[in-house]
Amino acid sequence: MLKASDLVKIYLDQGLDAVGVAIEKELTNKDFWLSEIGDKNVSLGYYDDKVAIVLTNKTDKVLRVYIYNNGKIEKKFEQESIITGLMGDKKIEGDLKTPVGFYELGKKFNPGDPYYGPFAFATTYPNLLDRLQGKTGGGIWIHGYPLDGSRLDEFKTKGCIALFNKNLEKFAKVVQDKKVFVMTEEKNKIRAKKEEIASLFADLFAWKLAWTNNDTESYLKFYDSKEFKRFDKMNFNQFSSMKKAIFSRKESKKIKFSQISISPYPNLENETMYRISFYEYYYTKNYQFRGNKILYVKIDDKGKMKILAEQ
Repeated sequence: MLKASDLVKIYLDQGLDAVGVAIEKELTNKDFWLSEIGDKNVSLGYYDDKVAIVLTNKTDKVLRVYIYNNGKIEKKFEQESIITGLMGDKKIEGDLKTPVGFYELGKKFNPGDPYYGPFAFATTYPNLLDRLQGKTGGGIWIHGYPLDGSRLDEFKTKGCIALFNKNLEKFAKVVQDKKVFVMTEEKNKIRAKKEEIASLFADLFAWKLAWTNNDTESYLKFYDSKEFKRFDKMNFNQFSSMKKAIFSRKESKKIKFSQISISPYPNLENETMYRISFYEYYYTKNYQFRGNKILYVKIDDKGKMKILAEQ
């Protein structure tokens, strides 16, 4: 790995621009990221900011809320005997299943029906990956029990997650004013590994470097040629043709990533999947972009990142 003395030598011998090139290359080094992660607890993912993670296991019928802050994880809430929808991943509207995956949680709202308890929180199902895979439905909430005391079961939740009303109040206080993610697994407990997080960081910056350098071949190797779809449903062959045309212009680019989060993505296909989000600054003479980006990726049998969906 690069040392400060190495950077000084590069600066003295080759100038300031060469230092930037050397740092960009170092960011593609897995060992660099292993060192950066150090003793951080990344079992529920790596996050740039303080976040709350709502982890639900449909088999165990347990919901827990963890606070992640600078590599430390603290459990702040737990309820056993929760009610979820039916087993299996949600695929179509009306199948009464709670989706397996990784989502964001919205603000507390009044559901307009006392059947769902005093208030509820909506998840972002279906996310981009769900939609590109043809999954339908919506309105997946975390809510309470009927205010009139009537019975609630897995058929009546319609895929939602129900907490006892007194616990829903506690839950609301824990997640209040926080960025909240919802991670729902079924049987297998999906946990991230430091080696995988470090590998994804390295590949993310290698992908960025290939993009910056208009290196079409290296860039496209980071995409799953069979499964990839872009947000507009463009498949890999269409995407590849478009990128080859753009890269052939040899435009000078400036690309910066910040606020990076890498989260394990539960699934029932036994794939090692992750959701990567970051803020992107992109500049060329003809096009500029600033905004949030999300990649859904898997790690293949060679340990390399393969992009399944991009937003």
